[in-house]
Amino acid sequence: MSNLSPVTRRADAGLVVIGLIVAVSVVVMGLFVVPAGAATDWDEFYQFRHSSSLPGNLFGVSPQGQVGFAGALQQNVPVAYTPTKGNWIIGGNSGSNTGSVEVGFSGDDVNGTAFLGMGWGRPGRGFYSSFMATGSKVEEAYNFQYQLVPGDNGGWAFAVGVQDILNQRQRRLGVMYGARSIYGVATRPVRDLFDGYLTVGWGDGRFDSSPFGGVSVVLDETITVVAEYDGFNANAGLAISGLDPGGEEDWVVLAYFGYSDLDRPVVGLSITKH
Repeated sequence: MSNLSPVTRRADAGLVVIGLIVAVSVVVMGLFVVPAGAATDWDEFYQFRHSSSLPGNLFGVSPQGQVGFAGALQQNVPVAYTPTKGNWIIGGNSGSNTGSVEVGFSGDDVNGTAFLGMGWGRPGRGFYSSFMATGSKVEEAYNFQYQLVPGDNGGWAFAVGVQDILNQRQRRLGVMYGARSIYGVATRPVRDLFDGYLTVGWGDGRFDSSPFGGVSVVLDETITVVAEYDGFNANAGLAISGLDPGGEEDWVVLAYFGYSDLDRPVVGLSITKH
């Protein structure tokens, strides 16, 4: 960055501030404006309301497309950094439909998800595919994301993706139609105000045809906190890494503890390899 002109540096700093304002605005909207009516639509896109196996969901993705603890990390908002060839993830979450912690895969009080994801392509042009399953009938969805803009030199990365591309997943329990959702998302690092990443985007379907955004803040090498608004929910939580938090080894294990809609506990676990 030191070889950039003062004008370029000012313009880049301006984009950071604008992006941060947008991300914080959508998060604040989710925290204080949307929840008043959120309880009435919890069943819409039911299986996607806790965490959805998109890039950055319960695991970190670095600007170079390497998975682990380092990098942008959210609960249910995709990040633009996209896993590359040789990166894969297995994980899942157990979300509660009540105010108490529930652990399980399906049931009246539990909304559980398991997923397997793999990266392809080169850094800055990653392609991610994942399989997502939930419920006693093992309902399934296939998700894809492709990174169009690499985000070099700390700039904005941009990616496009689609969730439930085959339109298989039920949008609502007992209603047989799919949840194909298309989105675009941008992510960049933030270093001046805090050590972390901000993400903004827009999507239809499970994103409620609205903007979404999130912020992840790295507290230390083992803890990252997140806040986000995913189109329906305001979510918040923290990720903890106890095995290879620095990301130097191939294997990383992460645990996640948070709240969907700020009142439904969710716990998650992911294992990544790069």
